[in-house]
Amino acid sequence: MVDTLDSREAILLAAERLFMDQGFRGISMRQIAEAVGVTKAALYYHFQDKEDLFVAIVARYLAAMSNLIDTAAASNPSCRTQIGAIVQQILTQPVEQRAILRLTSQELSNISLENRARFMEMYHDRFIGRITALLAAGMVNGELRSVEPQLATWTLLGMMYPYFHPAPPSGMLPTLGQIDTLVSIFFDGLASHSR
Repeated sequence: MVDTLDSREAILLAAERLFMDQGFRGISMRQIAEAVGVTKAALYYHFQDKEDLFVAIVARYLAAMSNLIDTAAASNPSCRTQIGAIVQQILTQPVEQRAILRLTSQELSNISLENRARFMEMYHDRFIGRITALLAAGMVNGELRSVEPQLATWTLLGMMYPYFHPAPPSGMLPTLGQIDTLVSIFFDGLASHSR
């Protein structure tokens, strides 16, 4: 007999792959059950419906992002090294993981207002708000010039966003050199220092 937690994890992993391949509306609970090798009743034991399953996938990813941010913040002394570590860890994740945020933004209109609100709250509390707080702290301590912290966060994520797509060419892992360049452009811009 499969352990209940193992069964739940297997469902999450199979559903994540199916959502990536076919989108939220493109799959049914029956297809997910078949992919996992469980009955629909077993699926409904763990998840109320397809939306509940989708939100659980996103919540699991955002919890991992929250832990990643905590680790980067605790182990790096400056805002720049903290943000650099976060960007590197996100962009070196397997593409299927990185693509969860893009999938979620594309599928938000297909889920209920209540679940959209749940997602936005989790997204802010576990990810966006945490990065914004790190950038704001860098501005307060004089490491960064003072701009609107949320705008700085959205600018950083905008630079990273193409790498959240699961299909090539952006679906490939960027090199560490490319990641360093992205972080450098974010903090230093493209202006030549020799002028």
